[in-house]
Amino acid sequence: MGRKKLEIKRIESKSSRQVTFTKRRNGLIKKAKELSILCDVDVGLLIYSARGKLYSFSSSNNRLLYIHQSRECFRQNGKGVMQQEP
Repeated sequence: MGRKKLEIKRIESKSSRQVTFTKRRNGLIKKAKELSILCDVDVGLLIYSARGKLYSFSSSNNRLLYIHQSRECFRQNGKGVMQQEP
């Protein structure tokens, strides 16, 4: 027996939406940690809340600087991808 497919749509209730965001954010960070450990890879994660609060995760300290550079790039050009110098 499989799982029932859920319809993905915006949660109208602000309080329910915030609770769901918090639970899913924590779950996503947990999965990123697991991926890092199981596959021996570096994982960096940036999550912005609806209010613009930043949540970040890095599996290694040397990747933390890159995450913060990406954050500044996102603020400057509205894109999540850093632009390479030619």
